[in-house]
Parts: sequence; structure tokens; C-alpha cells
Amino acid sequence: MAKFRKISIGTKASIVAAAAIVAATSPLNATGLSALTRTSGNNLVRIGEGPKTLAPFASVVFCMRHKDQCVNTGGPSIMELDKNRKSQLISVNNSVNHTVRPVNDKPGADVWSMDVAAGDCEDFALTKRKKLLQLGWSSGSLKIAVAITNNGEGHAVLIAKTSEGDLVLDNRFNTIKDWRKTDLRWVMAQSGDNPKYWAKVKADVEEPQLVSARVAVSETAEINHSNDHGEHQSNIAMTFAYFQ
Repeated sequence: MAKFRKISIGTKASIVAAAAIVAATSPLNATGLSALTRTSGNNLVRIGEGPKTLAPFASVVFCMRHKDQCVNTGGPSIMELDKNRKSQLISVNNSVNHTVRPVNDKPGADVWSMDVAAGDCEDFALTKRKKLLQLGWSSGSLKIAVAITNNGEGHAVLIAKTSEGDLVLDNRFNTIKDWRKTDLRWVMAQSGDNPKYWAKVKADVEEPQLVSARVAVSETAEINHSNDHGEHQSNIAMTFAYFQ
């Protein structure tokens, strides 16, 4: 994933609905289970969910293609991080990081995918999320998040909300860290209530358009859609941001 590009939306009033369809303080040891300092829940600082925002366009398309990955499966919004869950986090993070070859999407061709031999940062995050869901993790405890690295690049990671804090699974590192201990400036993340929807992160971060002002480029796409009776509706034009 390269520069975070500016986003703007098309003209129709129904565009918001269209976008919505698709819309601890100690690190874990990468090679095994490490002892996390147990902190009272009252003292944990969790990543905040701010106002709703438009989802990345590639996320919208992904949810249209993989509806099972974009539903609320129920269960706790915070998973108890016992020995078994710690092991699952470490195993999934390491296996995906070691088996998927990092390759950026071609400019203007951002596609979010799972279970790939080679892929971009969001492909790592989506694959990890799928594997943890299969292991019994709740959808509300696993969020894809978009942030900005120190060199100004857009980056996607998986956040696991646990009793030990909100932990970041990043394809750049095998160490799993608390969200405050990373080098990322947080922008937005999937909603805990519904992974189709996204919300801004309550943190002191730059808005994406400020970071990307020097590379402001947009593209337009059309989404075919039908109403509740299956009748074809007019295409909805969207001008959207994408990740390279």
C-alpha cells in the first residue's frame, strides 16, 4: 500500500447507502508465548471509535464479493486473551507474515484479497482476520484499520481487541504490539458493530487528505445495484480514493 489518496464522493443522495453495503502495553513474543503484564480493564486505553466515515473503495468491493467476511457474527466485542488465544494470535500472525510475499498493487488497481501467495498489506490483514474468525474469534473483536506510517504511506493492519488491550498484527513485524506502541498514525477502522461500516479513529492523527495533498489523484467508478425487489437501478458514480 503506497500513498493515501484524497477521497471525494459522487452526486447521488443514495451514495452513503451504497458505500455502506460493502461500508496492553507489552508486545507478544513473535516466536512463542510471552507473559503480558496483566492490567486492570479500567486502566486499559483502547483505540477509540469516532464518527462514521466512508469506507475505502476497495473495502466496499471486497464486501460485495465476500459477504461472509463483512457480517456481525455475534460474540464478545473483546476476547479474553487466555493462553490458547495468545497462541492463536502468534501462530496466525507468523504464518501469514512468512507465507505471503509482500507485493504492492499496481497503481490504480487496488484490490483487497484473502488467501493469496503474494499481496499488499491489506491482503495480509484480511487473511489473518479470516483465519482468526475460523478459530472462533468474534467479528467485533477483529478490525481492519488504516493508518499512516512515518514515511507518509497508507498502511492497513489487523487490530485484535482483547482483555490485554487492542493489539496490532502488522505484516511488517512478527511482534504483536499494543496499538499505542506502533509507529502508526491512525486514520480509520472498521466499526465494531458492523464490519461493512467504517469510523474515524479517535486519535490525534492527520486527515488523509492532508497527508496526500501532494499526490491528490481520484478516479471514478460505477456501481450497478438493485432495489429490494431485484429491479435494476441507475448506476451510482463514485469518485474515490485508492491505495497503490
